Amino acid sequence: MHELVGEQFVFDLPFRPALDRENFLVSDSNLRAVDTIDNWPSSSETETDYVKMICGPKACGKSHLAAVWGLKMGAFILSATDLHLHELDKLMDEEALVVDGVENIGRDQLTRSANEEILFHLINNARQRRYPLLLTAGLAPGHLQIELADLKSRLSALVVATMLPPCDMLMRAVLVKLFADRQLKTDEKVVSYLVSRLERSFLSLNEIVSTIDRTTLSRKVPITVPMVREVMALSDDLMDDE
Repeated sequence: MHELVGEQFVFDLPFRPALDRENFLVSDSNLRAVDTIDNWPSSSETETDYVKMICGPKACGKSHLAAVWGLKMGAFILSATDLHLHELDKLMDEEALVVDGVENIGRDQLTRSANEEILFHLINNARQRRYPLLLTAGLAPGHLQIELADLKSRLSALVVATMLPPCDMLMRAVLVKLFADRQLKTDEKVVSYLVSRLERSFLSLNEIVSTIDRTTLSRKVPITVPMVREVMALSDDLMDDE
């Protein structure tokens, strides 16, 4: 699925243009979510299809894809925690909306009720007016901490595109991209070592590359498997001390 050419990796993974954002790597783990934003809305939509959700673990690219879709649709993008800061009538007049981070809608107990009430009305309005409303969440609808029963019911009936933890191939490709973005030279052995030992999340990939970058700058040493092994051991020790 990949080959090493000189110091460059070549992967059998398509790059999805992300407008003026960075390219988005596509694999089986995120293909359904990518298809959702690429092919929605369509002329065959039913009333319930006008509200959809992308869910997945932290730093998996949900907000990235939602922003790409929002730019394509000319959508107004806002955080679920900030719903109460906007006039409901104005939000209902938007031709398309993105509400990002629904799992955080009740993070502030003082604004939870208002945020939930507004989202409930936005879902109803989107269905009635047939304008697209895209939600993102770190949890599936059934696991969201929602107090408003009517909103909980609406969310449980949504079409959901789930982004899964990255597969090996995607992890390898993202690691190579992260190293390249920081102009760090690495090789196949280092990437394979990391993929076999890291937690299957984009957050862990970003954190380890950032740590390796700081280490190479401070020590002026090349990136090797022994160096990476030491960095990971130190990171584990720091976590154990917390």
